[in-house]
Amino acid sequence: EQMDNPCTNWLPETDWDNISELEKLSNFRGIITSFEQYPRDWSMWFTADTPESTPLPGEWENSCNELQKMVILRCLRTDRVSFAATTFVINNLGSRFVEPPVLDMKSVVDDSSTKTPLIFVLSPGVDPTGALMNLANQEGMGQRFHALSLGQGQAPIATRMIKEGVKEGNWVFLANCHLSLSWMPQLDKLCEQLQIEEPHRDFRLWLSSSPHPEFPIAILQSGIKMTTEPPRGIKANMKRLYNVITDQQFSRCKKGDKYKRLLFSLCFFHSILLERRKFGQ
Repeated sequence: EQMDNPCTNWLPETDWDNISELEKLSNFRGIITSFEQYPRDWSMWFTADTPESTPLPGEWENSCNELQKMVILRCLRTDRVSFAATTFVINNLGSRFVEPPVLDMKSVVDDSSTKTPLIFVLSPGVDPTGALMNLANQEGMGQRFHALSLGQGQAPIATRMIKEGVKEGNWVFLANCHLSLSWMPQLDKLCEQLQIEEPHRDFRLWLSSSPHPEFPIAILQSGIKMTTEPPRGIKANMKRLYNVITDQQFSRCKKGDKYKRLLFSLCFFHSILLERRKFGQ
């Protein structure tokens, strides 16, 4: 039988239910008694801005390992579990497992083939079109880069662009596939034909779509998938900016030291502005 909540003035009953279940596990025996003995300490921990980094009351700080502390956090402060999980991964595996790498589209092209669709899985507020156009210019495909935003009435044009691209060696970019779901079965058949035909060696088919259950599974399985999440953090933003600059652009200035310092300052300032957006206008 569950004991009554000793901290009804600040602890919700659902959270007390979680603690009562936690008491049944051998490593957490006595946690209910701790709430009765140290209600003020638990209240301060419960209302802390960052409970995941705040010491647990009583002997629990020393008796729990990092994973067990996350279990207690999950019982009482679910809003902070993702932050604790990120720290846990960094401490045990390394920061590279929580920092999304900057997308290097040139290496993606090098790893792809004429038969492999290249698929951008879109995130809110991110458009890969500009970066793709820059890559096409760098690869000498600027004049043979053809982009189309899908929607009502665009299916015949898209079909023609793919067929011409296969013959002439164009880069074909079909954006927003999720807005033309009725045409997706036809696109699936066109991608199947790529496996049979011998397209021009320069041909590449680029697609972008928001996640949708009706997007053809066969295209996802045969293609190279890339996410376009906006960079998080100053470091990630600066990496993205530096990734846009070519070696030729980086080394063309005669006053290299001053140019590099100015470039770093500009990228750093721009990255700070991007991060400030999360705090509003």
